[in-house]
Amino acid sequence: MPAPGTFGNLPRNGARGPKFRQIDLMLNKKFPISESANFEFRAELFNIFNLTNFAAPTPLLSPATDSTGRYTVQPGQPLSSTTFGVMTSTVERSVGLGTNRQVQFALRLNF
Repeated sequence: MPAPGTFGNLPRNGARGPKFRQIDLMLNKKFPISESANFEFRAELFNIFNLTNFAAPTPLLSPATDSTGRYTVQPGQPLSSTTFGVMTSTVERSVGLGTNRQVQFALRLNF
């Protein structure tokens, strides 16, 4: 924490979150039945190496005001935070993006 009333030594855009790493794979095979019909088999694998992707750390210091809007930190006192810069969660869990390893199979009849 820099001294009160002074700037710190972190350059502009110096605080970055962790990298997002994920490798996906999709396999597709068509099996002909006749001239106009076929079966299509598809396997989709998301995050096949099961890499953990952490969310960005908390970028905010604790508020200087309480729930009534009054300042709790006096001029000249530094702000402090116990969660600033701490990674506490993983990336949002939606299908295929930042999730644990997932496998999907599909069988389709085209005619």
